[in-house]
Amino acid sequence: MKVLVLGGSGLLGSHCMAVLERTGHVAIGGGRRRPGNIAPENWRHLDFAALTTPQSWHALLADIDAVINCVGIIREADAGDFDTLQRVAPVALFSACQQCGVQRVIQLSALGSTPDAPVAYWRSKAAADAALLASPLHACVVRPSFVFGTEGASSRLFLALATLPILALPLAHQARVQPIHVEDLAEAICKLLRLPGTMPRELAAVGPRALSLADYIGSLREGMQAPASLVWTLPMPLARVAASLTPALSDLPVSADTLTMLHSSASQGNTADVTPISALLARKPRDPARFATPAMRVGAVLAWAAPMLRLALASLWLITAWASWFGWPHAESRAWLGATGIGASWQEATLLAASLFDASIGVALLCRPRRWLWLLQLALVTGYTGIMSLCLPQFWLHPFGPLSKNLPLLAAMLMLWRLEQR
Repeated sequence: MKVLVLGGSGLLGSHCMAVLERTGHVAIGGGRRRPGNIAPENWRHLDFAALTTPQSWHALLADIDAVINCVGIIREADAGDFDTLQRVAPVALFSACQQCGVQRVIQLSALGSTPDAPVAYWRSKAAADAALLASPLHACVVRPSFVFGTEGASSRLFLALATLPILALPLAHQARVQPIHVEDLAEAICKLLRLPGTMPRELAAVGPRALSLADYIGSLREGMQAPASLVWTLPMPLARVAASLTPALSDLPVSADTLTMLHSSASQGNTADVTPISALLARKPRDPARFATPAMRVGAVLAWAAPMLRLALASLWLITAWASWFGWPHAESRAWLGATGIGASWQEATLLAASLFDASIGVALLCRPRRWLWLLQLALVTGYTGIMSLCLPQFWLHPFGPLSKNLPLLAAMLMLWRLEQR
């Protein structure tokens, strides 16, 4: 078949395209950004938000035998995005599929999607699901629980959390999820397309075990062979404050809505019987203990350690700037500057310039971190160390190590420079 995979650059969409191609189908991806591994002739550039009428879909559905709709958002960029992207555009797509004679349609939804759900994400999904199931199309609504894939933002977050020595999560031991690996989910979706006769109208895409968040994180930790850690329950009032702040501070998939969805999971709303998907796959989906591997451990640690180290270095520059000008006696600082060959008339100005320069580096690391900043720091610390080694060598023998501590700092800066993306 020739299959149009909407959201083909996303986590599930890209895996669906790979499975389709391996099994002899023609996969056509659709989305705003074409991945580098997809040939131009196998990609359709489209803005899902603009495809809100059946007629706008007709040209895209020419010669298409089946459609897999993987488009979805977990957080709105603008008010109304849930309704546009997860109800209006899909409903128009389903009507166009009827008009263009598309044989099969698979809609990716989510467990918990009901018309009276407590969050707009679920309600918009439920509205599109209902429209598809009411149509005469050969269609299936696939409802996963948590989906694990190393490219996914939520999966990277959980891998990072699994390597922390101590963490606190809302409903850590109460909420229940049933994670499924993205490769199993993609395989199941592609097998649905090949089923003879009519597809099941709905499929709960879940893994073999229902787990608490703490147990899920423990499974990932076990797979990575990471050291043991403690998982505490974060009180809900604190969790709500954190969820309200997260959208403004980062692009993590955390919000007030996801917290509400997690709360619903405490009443088994995110679990289901694994038997139907096991029958489709002719095996049980892989266990969460097999999701992660030891090779993932270093990347998972760096996911939180690199930002923490950047903040620590920014704090170091800012504290140094303050201490140089306000905290330490200027007489001693001028004596050190004199030992390096700086004349008395220039010493105060040099001290001020150095303090301001240190402060500017700290602010830049906090506000606008750039790759070249690490090179600047490497050059500056190397220069400081070299000059003081020549002019004030006694600092190598100081018990607090004002110069010897520069060695791990240089190593950290070198590492962060090489980790920073272009």
